[in-house]
Amino acid sequence: MSTTPPTEGATGTGTSDDRDTSEVIASLLVNGQGLLKTELELAKLELKRIVTEKAIAVGLAVFGAVLGLFILAFVGVTGATALMLVVEPWLAWLIVTGIYTLVAVILLLVALRLFKRPVVPEHTKAELETTKAWASEQVGR
Repeated sequence: MSTTPPTEGATGTGTSDDRDTSEVIASLLVNGQGLLKTELELAKLELKRIVTEKAIAVGLAVFGAVLGLFILAFVGVTGATALMLVVEPWLAWLIVTGIYTLVAVILLLVALRLFKRPVVPEHTKAELETTKAWASEQVGR
């Protein structure tokens, strides 16, 4: 294959090429395969980042739920016992349960917010648009 650079055409725009059609097509195929491979690698990296982010959200949700149970079991008894010195026992248990339920709900809402983030591989999408525009420009020559 010839690697002769483009020469100046009659208009001086540099669009003339001494390679024959089969060399140009072969070059297009090789370069296209390399480009596709790079695009797929970028997509894999972005998907890996997205999966990692969602795994962290799952971990936070599970940790929040387990933490809520431990808090209700260990600290809740202590708080209710202390409140029983001031209010009726049923009200003490209700207050403690309400406080720790609120903490668990907040943790679960944070996890839900992380789950609702858009799952769009932005870099891959932008790179594909750039490649598409470049390819269209090359074909239009």
